[in-house]
Amino acid sequence: MSKTKFRYNPESLNYEEVELGWQGYIRKFSYFIISAIVFTTIVVALLYPYIKNQGIKEAKMDVDSTKEELISFMRELEEIELILGESQSRDDNIYRAIFEADPYPQHKRGLGTGGNPMKYDKYKNIAHSELVIDIAKKIEKIEKKLVAQSRSYDEVIELIKTKGEILHSIPSIQPINNADLTRLASGFGMRMHPIYKIMKLHAGMDFTAKSGTEIYASGDGIVEKANWMSGYGQIVIIDHGFGYKTRYAHCSKYNVKKGQRVKRGDVIAFVGNTGASVGAHLHYEVRKNGKAINPVNYFFNDLSPEEYEKVIELSSKPTQSME
Repeated sequence: MSKTKFRYNPESLNYEEVELGWQGYIRKFSYFIISAIVFTTIVVALLYPYIKNQGIKEAKMDVDSTKEELISFMRELEEIELILGESQSRDDNIYRAIFEADPYPQHKRGLGTGGNPMKYDKYKNIAHSELVIDIAKKIEKIEKKLVAQSRSYDEVIELIKTKGEILHSIPSIQPINNADLTRLASGFGMRMHPIYKIMKLHAGMDFTAKSGTEIYASGDGIVEKANWMSGYGQIVIIDHGFGYKTRYAHCSKYNVKKGQRVKRGDVIAFVGNTGASVGAHLHYEVRKNGKAINPVNYFFNDLSPEEYEKVIELSSKPTQSME
């Protein structure tokens, strides 16, 4: 029910009803608006300190919460890096060792690390900038390690594909018929030289046999040399690939020529007494990446465990070499 206003009229000595025009209504509405604004201003002024403190408190809670999340994220990245390090170790010491491959080069694992530090400047003006920059660096480091590890695994896959070829190529049988193990005359290591009478490294194994006895290729490969070589006399050298080469020295004659592909067990030459030799025999060497290694470790294809132990025992005796 609207309120009616009255005004006293001194002429008529009566109260008369006041009629509001459009200006009166506007004035009345303006008074209401002004009162509302004044009231709101007073309330805001009174509540502002509380609102401000609540805002600061909530903002601080958000900042602290963000920092905790960043720290947690960094820990997760460190765990990922540890797992990646274990994968790298297995790759180098297990997967590649199976194929006798060298570890993946460290300079390739670290390829691209470092770089321009200015790229992290964009993080300097944000909250917890140091922590954010550390996380960015950690992510970049992990990404580069993952790329390197992926490339390493690609190489391992290729090694797996060529596993059959490797098994056929690696020297793995005795180079002459020695079923009764009686032909082993001298093993690998320091031995007395029969001519110079001094201790010298005997870089292979000597097998006694009659001149003309067949000599077999101990693994698949390509004949690198079938010719005379100082000290070795008539020699055949086979390149088996994968870093392996074998030498068959003091031959009487050849059954192969340079560039010829041979299979394990093929007759490549015949025992003789050429070069620096004191009697008919075969001097046999296995070399990996140019370094002479003990051939006794490469007879696993034609010896039983008992025979293999016997060969190791015979080859370790300090006998005199035959050249």
